[in-house]
Amino acid sequence: MQTYDFILKRISSQTGLDEKEIEKRVDMKIAKLSGLISKEGAAQIVASELGVGFENMDLKLAEIMPGMKKVNFLVKVVKVFPIRSFNKNGRDGKVANLIVADDSGSARLVLWDTNHIRLLEEKSINEGDSIEIKNASIRDSEIHLTGFSDIKKSSLIVSEIKITSVPLEKKISEVRQGENVKINGTIVQIFPPKFFLVCSECKRKIVKNEEGFFCDKHGKANPIERVLLSFVIDDGSSNIRVVIFSEQIQKIFREEDLKFEEGFRRFKESFLGEELGVSGIVKKNILDGSLELNSNDINILKIENFLS
Repeated sequence: MQTYDFILKRISSQTGLDEKEIEKRVDMKIAKLSGLISKEGAAQIVASELGVGFENMDLKLAEIMPGMKKVNFLVKVVKVFPIRSFNKNGRDGKVANLIVADDSGSARLVLWDTNHIRLLEEKSINEGDSIEIKNASIRDSEIHLTGFSDIKKSSLIVSEIKITSVPLEKKISEVRQGENVKINGTIVQIFPPKFFLVCSECKRKIVKNEEGFFCDKHGKANPIERVLLSFVIDDGSSNIRVVIFSEQIQKIFREEDLKFEEGFRRFKESFLGEELGVSGIVKKNILDGSLELNSNDINILKIENFLS
């Protein structure tokens, strides 16, 4: 919600509208689009309709949104990847990728201009340096620099950083193994829950023998029960199996009710056909090779609350 709050404040400061009035317009936009858009996306549309821009701003990394242009950052270089050469349409070129961070989060920085890349080749910019970025563009939560952008080592020091992985909003048909993505879709199939025991300290799976329960990390362990639930969502482009664990389940349903047949039946009746927003890592199922999404966040898009 940090990005959403940033958009609201930006719209309010430039238009004089109260934030509650802006939120009403956002909710109307979501309803008009049948819930098939995030609150952040709807807020961006409202901003555009009101003539509010996001150019020439000094931003924190947590505030970036796809489509932004001419934005500025003060960040620390966390990682520099090897420079890659390519040939496209008979033209040779190079591209450089870096991970940068500030106290709000981290992001990938992509350099296309030969002058910018030369700074890395000549070691003028290195891991650990604080840098100033001007006139950057945001593409799929990545920061891209062109020949019209500027990058230089800064005299200002970024001392505190926060490493985060920003999910990419994608259609299901576009996701690839290993990506951190956010997808919206309708639940079309729900599978029975699976319960298992984990170590109470590290939450890793444990094994049982004649002496009790044991954890690879802590030795003899006190077991606690966790639940795994999986379902299939479809967004019109394709479908994917989603796996959620206790932490996400507790946001939308009473975990303990899933132990009973009647509770699981109520869960299916409540959620089959509903629209969810799910974020997580795309992994390959070791049994059949299909892609599935291991969720780390889940939100109901069309209903307020299923907890009763």
